[in-house]
Amino acid sequence: MLNELSQVVEAIERLGTTPLSRHPRINPMGKNRDLLVVCVTKDGFITRVEVLKGEVAATLFRVEHGSAGSSFPGFTLPTPLRQLNEVPMEKLAPSVETLLVLGKNKNSPNTALFEAIDQLFKLSVPRTFASSQENQFQRSCGELVAELRATLSSASAGLKNFLTLLAVVGDAKPMSQSFSDSLAGVLVHRGAESDRNTLLLFQDILFGVLDWKKRAAKIGTPDYWNEKTKQDKNANQPVYLDLAEPDSSFKRVAHSETSALINDALLKADTSATVAATDESSAGVDAYTGETVELQDKFPSPKIAELGNLKLFSVNTNEVRALRRYGLEGAKAFPISAALAQRMNDALLYIASEDKRGISCRAIPSAQPDKRDLLVAYIEGELEFREQVAEMFGGEANVFSDADFAAIAQPVLEMLEGKVAANPNLSVRLLSFCSIDKGRKQISLNRRFRVADIIHAAKDWQAGARNVPQVSVWFYDKTIKQSVFRPLTIPCPLDLASTLNRVWSSDAKAGFSSSFQRAFSTSDAYDIFMAETPLARQKTEVALGLLIRRMSLVLAGLGAVKTTREWTGLSDTVRWQSLKSVALLGILLRKLGQHKETFMQEPITQLGRLLALADSLHLKYCEHVRKGESPSQLIGNALFNTALEQPVFALARLAERLTPYQAWARTFQSNDPKAGVGLVKYFLGEIGTCTAAIKFEQLPAKMSDADKAKLMLGYLADHSKNDTPKQ
Repeated sequence: MLNELSQVVEAIERLGTTPLSRHPRINPMGKNRDLLVVCVTKDGFITRVEVLKGEVAATLFRVEHGSAGSSFPGFTLPTPLRQLNEVPMEKLAPSVETLLVLGKNKNSPNTALFEAIDQLFKLSVPRTFASSQENQFQRSCGELVAELRATLSSASAGLKNFLTLLAVVGDAKPMSQSFSDSLAGVLVHRGAESDRNTLLLFQDILFGVLDWKKRAAKIGTPDYWNEKTKQDKNANQPVYLDLAEPDSSFKRVAHSETSALINDALLKADTSATVAATDESSAGVDAYTGETVELQDKFPSPKIAELGNLKLFSVNTNEVRALRRYGLEGAKAFPISAALAQRMNDALLYIASEDKRGISCRAIPSAQPDKRDLLVAYIEGELEFREQVAEMFGGEANVFSDADFAAIAQPVLEMLEGKVAANPNLSVRLLSFCSIDKGRKQISLNRRFRVADIIHAAKDWQAGARNVPQVSVWFYDKTIKQSVFRPLTIPCPLDLASTLNRVWSSDAKAGFSSSFQRAFSTSDAYDIFMAETPLARQKTEVALGLLIRRMSLVLAGLGAVKTTREWTGLSDTVRWQSLKSVALLGILLRKLGQHKETFMQEPITQLGRLLALADSLHLKYCEHVRKGESPSQLIGNALFNTALEQPVFALARLAERLTPYQAWARTFQSNDPKAGVGLVKYFLGEIGTCTAAIKFEQLPAKMSDADKAKLMLGYLADHSKNDTPKQ
């Protein structure tokens, strides 16, 4: 993994003017939650609190301790701060119910909401902290504060307020219990002048979850407390310490410029420490540069999107006897300079952080069931971009209303076309990080593609998705509350892998269901998408065979409901996977040199269309002759699987079974405009046209996968005329 990260470092540093944005021990507070700024006096007392919205909070940074979860001046405080389980039920229930009613009614006065919170506060008692929580608080506001005071003792004057805060907290030596009790009191006092949203935030911090979806237990009962304990199990509130009376000549602690100054000061301090290091036992030859430098003994573990903390290099030399036998302990097991390890850490944080989701990183399906890997995608030498490059390579349309590949790729391709015009040799690098187990991560994909090839591949992929007849599938759009027919979708490259890794089964009552069975990898999907390797055609052939074997049963089911128009007989998921599979058939056929303009006229495709027309005519016969009593399977659908293997036999059998329905259609008359006489005559005429286009001797004696795909597309293609769909 370190080899690939060194390439990321080189790509970033080639920019020259773009510095690595974060020190290995400094990370953003996050942008998805409101931040509570806790202001303390020079005596260490909390006097007031402020609420910062997530977007502003994301500009602030916290310095992380070596132990997970400990940081300063921002850290997470376990919540709720108050306990209610000792309150008698007859007192608790009315107070909570009143508070819940006021909270749900947006027109309730803020004063009434505050009074209800205050009343519940008076009934509550301070929470007790576990020893592990107390230890974590002490590492944040004790050990880390002492370390920072020593490290930043000679920092620039611009950090005066931060240095003052370090001194205040270091001298006050706060405990988690006293800190939370004091904070709770300030929240209640501050609440009297707060707006509605702030009051609701304070309520959650003080009391935790009071109500939840599908709550059946009465407030205050044992069942209520058991469920509430589960709801509050991992609850916490991010807080950020600041001075109540900062020096106005300098930026306050809770300011983005102060965070940048802290970062710079830590970088300078680390550089000075590295230069001053004289311990020869830690010196050695860097495996990358060949220079004798101070080696990194403990590798950093940056926190990245999806995978969390990722150890750059981890090995327990005390347990690996072979390493000890040859003296390869500590840094000698993998010799790399401390400076380069830090740069790798910074590079990973720069390109795979939460705020880069969709742009340069994205979660993608893993080779392991129910797990996700992290895809990193970046333009080499051009890292300053806002377009969704990672989304284009790693996106998947999970439901019919999701944006498909064409919508996702359009802005990215426009950006890439502009860049490649100035630099024809521009490339995109793809890395995929997977989790082997809880403690080990590794890179499972390392690919480099020329931008010019990506543009060509993306356009060819979209053309492939259109290399099919129109196959309209019904969905109900809950947003607009209307039925919609989706005639086409353009799946993403990784939709190929996720579709091929589904194995479908059918149950008479439950319908279709799928399970994960890995047969195709992310790398295989990219090989087919790019079509640049000698193995691309072979992988395309394998993919087509897999798609037919794993989806033929489902696509036969789609063909049946397209005729009956009983769409809800198949779930949304089944219909959506079927529509994606149709597009994938077109893509794979096109990559094998098969084009719609030609293969739609071939006898095998016409046989598929004949089966669908036979179904439609059979259904009309049942409506009028059998008074709507349809058989469990229409004649074309019943012969579909036979046609996939023995088309000549299937055609002969169809000719026998279709004769009486054709005879009825020729004589069918009705004065009822709803009887569909014109439609019956249309089906009869189209059956004659298809029959004339099919020659027994031109049908393949042995069906190839391409032949089966064409038969499927012929069977699923829309008729030129159709019934009003049933919903």
